[in-house]
Amino acid sequence: MNISKTCFIFCLLSQFLGNAAASLAVTKLDFDTGQPLTNQVVRSGKIKVQVSYQPIDLNERVDDNYDINNVSYQIFYNEQIYQENSGYSAFGSGYVELRDLDNNGIDEIIVSTYSGGAHCCTSLVIYTWQKDKFIREETGFLDGSGGSFEDLDGDNNYEFVTVDNAFLYAFSSYAASFPPSKIYTFQQGKLADVTRKYPQELRKTLAAMLKAFQLAKKEKAEVNGILAGYVAQKILLGEYEEAWQFLLANYDKNSDWGLDIYGESTAIGKYPDFPTALRAFLLKNGYLGSAEKVCWWGQGVGCGVWGVGFSRF
Repeated sequence: MNISKTCFIFCLLSQFLGNAAASLAVTKLDFDTGQPLTNQVVRSGKIKVQVSYQPIDLNERVDDNYDINNVSYQIFYNEQIYQENSGYSAFGSGYVELRDLDNNGIDEIIVSTYSGGAHCCTSLVIYTWQKDKFIREETGFLDGSGGSFEDLDGDNNYEFVTVDNAFLYAFSSYAASFPPSKIYTFQQGKLADVTRKYPQELRKTLAAMLKAFQLAKKEKAEVNGILAGYVAQKILLGEYEEAWQFLLANYDKNSDWGLDIYGESTAIGKYPDFPTALRAFLLKNGYLGSAEKVCWWGQGVGCGVWGVGFSRF
């Protein structure tokens, strides 16, 4: 992998996963790598969070009874404690932030922790006050910095902007993967997928994908991981057929990355080529619906590109 190409894709992807703009008025407490925190408080109105953090000494010997959880926090409403939790966050990467995500006048509590490891993993827990209790929502493990809360349409409701982690490593190395967008709204204490409602944001990412593809093609580097994300992004924009023809004209026929078919834990077969493997992947992950399934097994529009010689698994 050419270093300049690797850095180029990483930088393009990072701009969609970066932190929200620093100019936003928020209350936030960051975990610092070298500095412990003891009962530090962040507060907004009747919401209060008391946070303690202990940096991990990676050279310290531990036994089976060692408590790896180095972050703890207590959540109060009107000075009454309602939640008490603990977790692990590596390398000082994490924070507790108060921000009104749903424009109801009461801040949500965002707790971000980082597991450590290659490109992984950030997880966010969001608490929102409803009636007489806190509702908890989780993002699960996400790549890199996870994503960012941004007000995409200026209505004072924040969207969570991230990417579909399923595409990472699926058809190329991590550095040569370019996953499609994922955008969620936060309402009534829950994250809901609203990706297709933001075509302008999707097209910004699509343009970055094309730049990454053009550079990779020029340098004879991996392209299938970029093309997989490109096709999915175009599907989100309702432009599947156009994207598929572009893929057929440009994919790397010599790459066998992502062609294995897995059972519960082991490979049980192999797809004949990248397009076949990608379409199965898009079906599995919900990008292709019932109409495209007819095309997959029948003779609908666009199916002629498959020719003969593949079987249903």
